[in-house]
Amino acid sequence: MGILKVLVVDDEPGIRSGVTRILGNFSVTYPFMDEDFSFEILEAPTGEEALEIIEKNKPDIVLLDNKLPGMQGVDVLDNIRKKNHDVVVAMITSYASLDVAVRATRNGASDFIPKPFTPQELRSSIENITKQLYLKRITHRLNEEGKKVRYQFLSVLSHELKAPLNAIEGYLRMMQERQYGEKIDDYAVPIDRSLQRIQGMRNLIMDLLDFTKIRLE
Repeated sequence: MGILKVLVVDDEPGIRSGVTRILGNFSVTYPFMDEDFSFEILEAPTGEEALEIIEKNKPDIVLLDNKLPGMQGVDVLDNIRKKNHDVVVAMITSYASLDVAVRATRNGASDFIPKPFTPQELRSSIENITKQLYLKRITHRLNEEGKKVRYQFLSVLSHELKAPLNAIEGYLRMMQERQYGEKIDDYAVPIDRSLQRIQGMRNLIMDLLDFTKIRLE
């Protein structure tokens, strides 16, 4: 079983301990993966401490609150991207304005987790991030091994694009049929979930472009 390091960056001890409790006995497995993944949790109460841990411990995933004492979460994210750390970042905050969301997305934030979050919301985000990491690892292996894992890579991509497309279609039909009401605010949840799935597909498409580049070289 593979172990992924998850760094939780939040100044609230309850949030950090909650993530540790939820993910402590959690594992991710899919039929197309050749191994299961469990999680080792690291904690940081400030952005400055988070950057030190990233340098020393090389986490795979960072759950990053934006509202931190001192350095803000988006500034930590800027630093991560400038130093090209190989890590997937999910913003975990209740204070994300549109400007913050745009800046975070441009700097590579993979997901946004609401705060407070439910255990299922956290597990769902971690599952999606784990799939992204798995695809990146396959891409890296393609660069080293050539055609050996091409079929597996394309199978994963086709499966992972089909599922969110079906979900988005369902949400759009729900809105078309006015199942929740006539006001746009009645559809905030399906709209938000559709946008999350679109972001996930965008990440997968970028992986596909990386794969295509490897094939052409």
